[in-house]
Order: sequence, then C-alpha cells, then structure tokens
Amino acid sequence: MGRFTDKLPEGLKKFVDPSLPKEMRIMAAKGLVPIPPRDIVLVVFSLTMDGDEEVEKEARETLKAMPEEVIGPVLVDESSPPELLDFIARNTGNESYLEKIILNRTTDDSTIAYLAETLHNGPLVELIASNQVRILRSSAIVEALGQNPSVSPSVMDRVTSFISLYLGTGKQGGVEKEPVSHHKDDVTTLNEEIRESFLDKIGFPEELLEEDEEAIKRTSQGNLLDRVVHMRLPEKLKLALVGNREARRILVRDSNRLVATAVLKNPRLTDSEVIQIAQSRTVDECVLREIAGTRKWAKLYQVKLALVNNSKTPTDVTLNFLRHLRYKDLRSVVWNRDLPGVIISTARKILKEKQDQGV
Repeated sequence: MGRFTDKLPEGLKKFVDPSLPKEMRIMAAKGLVPIPPRDIVLVVFSLTMDGDEEVEKEARETLKAMPEEVIGPVLVDESSPPELLDFIARNTGNESYLEKIILNRTTDDSTIAYLAETLHNGPLVELIASNQVRILRSSAIVEALGQNPSVSPSVMDRVTSFISLYLGTGKQGGVEKEPVSHHKDDVTTLNEEIRESFLDKIGFPEELLEEDEEAIKRTSQGNLLDRVVHMRLPEKLKLALVGNREARRILVRDSNRLVATAVLKNPRLTDSEVIQIAQSRTVDECVLREIAGTRKWAKLYQVKLALVNNSKTPTDVTLNFLRHLRYKDLRSVVWNRDLPGVIISTARKILKEKQDQGV
C-alpha cells in the first residue's frame, strides 16, 4: 500500500495508517469516516491494499457498492489517481462508470487496453476506437481491439483510418467510403496534434516494401511468409497499409480481421489484386463484405462476378449482385454446386425472367 498511500493528502493518511487498530481501519474501509465523498473514495481505495485480508475485502466491497453520486464525480475528475480508475474499470459492469473512465484523459493506456479487449458493449468499444491520440500512441490498445471478437467492421475501419492517415496513406488508394463519424463526447479531435506514435518505431526490410520483383526473388517466399506470420499485430497492421504486393498477398489472408481488412486501405492495392481477393476462399468473410461495400470496386463487373461465384461470400452480398450478372454468367452460377442452394435457386429464377423477357 505504501506507494499509493504516499500520494494521499496528509489529512487522509491517518485513516489508513497501518498502526491504527484493525477495527478502526475496517470502519474506514466501510466508508464510515467524517470526510467529503471524494476523500472517502480515496481512503477506501487505499485500504484495498491494506495488507490485512479482512480490511482489503471490506474496502473492495465498499468501493464496488458505492452509489454513482459518490463515485461518478471521481471518475470524471482528471486529478483522480490512475490506479483507482483502473481498479474500478476491472471491477464494474456499470456502463456509465466505464464511459466516464474511457473519457478521462488520466486513465492509463493499459486500462483502456484491458477494456478494449474485454468489453462487448458496442458503443463503449466505439468510444475507445474514437480516441485518435490513444490509438496512435498505444500499440497495446490497437492489439486489444484486434483481439476482441465483438469489434464491429465500423470500429475496425475507424482504427485503420486513423493509422492510415498518420502514415500518409489516407487517400486509401482512391477507395470511396463514407467518412468516419466521431462520438460527440470524444476526448480528441482529428486535427489534434500527435507528437509520437508506436508506428514510428516499426520498420520493414525492402523486400516487404518495394514493388520490385528482383528484391522479392532474392528472398524466398517461404522466408517472407515466415517473417510476416510471426509479426505482432501492430507490425502486421502497419505492413498491411504500406507493404508491397507480396506482403498484401500474405496479410489479406491473416486470421485477424483488423489486419486483413487493413490491406484494402493500402494505396498500392490494384484492381487486379482486388479481383483475386474476391475470388479467394481463404480470406475472411469480412474482407469480401468490405470489397462489396466499396463503391469503386463494386462497380467492376469482374469483382461482382468473383464475389458471386465465391462460396465464402456472405449470402446477402451474393444475392445483391446476382441481378447484375450477364446471361452466360448466370447460367454458370446455376451449375456451380459449391454455392448455397438459395443462390442457385435465385439465379435460376432470374435466368428464367431474362429468358421470358428475351434479354
């Protein structure tokens, strides 16, 4: 308890002094001391590290049960100890408390990373992903978001957009997408200065950056693959955005959705690569859905055809594109036994309609 107790105002240290009788410390752990509410919170939190199991247990229970009118103001106060904010974050399911902690600039990045990986509440996860400064500062937060299966495509898009803009690849290869929206209570803005990012410390050899076949040939594909698959998520994410064709080919098939979809924001990605990806049965469904939802690529007939004939494409996406296919390609779909029955039957119905109309 020593280090945190040292931070307490002198007037509060007497309530947590280890030399006090245990009964008095238990009373303080219950919050039964004549001091203002904010000070009670600090005293009780200090006693969660008392050293006596009974005192600590009482303090933890008191802290967890504190009403919002007492704990709420402490959670928004930027002078509150990060240790206290971390304790509450890890010991509450109260969404109002968690929102206050996420929005508090004092909250440590490690606390936000914990929440980014464990939360399943969409708006709270989106709030974390909306903080551009934290996203660009902390690889742990980015990695945590990447490991959270509850993270939505819009949140992944937000994270990769921030990183893409920071790296100077913000044009996204001409990809037309809706602008990223921002939470009205976001603690940062897009034009806030970013002094330092974990991205600055990540570098790659030229065979992963240069679109030079000779440079790639000098390193075997096996060696490149082995090097890339053993990278940490933040490294993969940056490489997905700046890497060459070989790096893109490897990473678009990555098991992590954040990494795989980031490849689609690489400004050097070509239409021919997109068509190949749309044909692939080894990429995640979210990659195919992202391609289908990108206007620039969805306009290309070969992309539509590839997505329809790919059994990995989500059914709703395939059904959306069926009516855009030419007669001969619809006939091929009808005979494609790799596709779900609903796709084949719908293609057959559209084909008959075209025949009846003499198209």
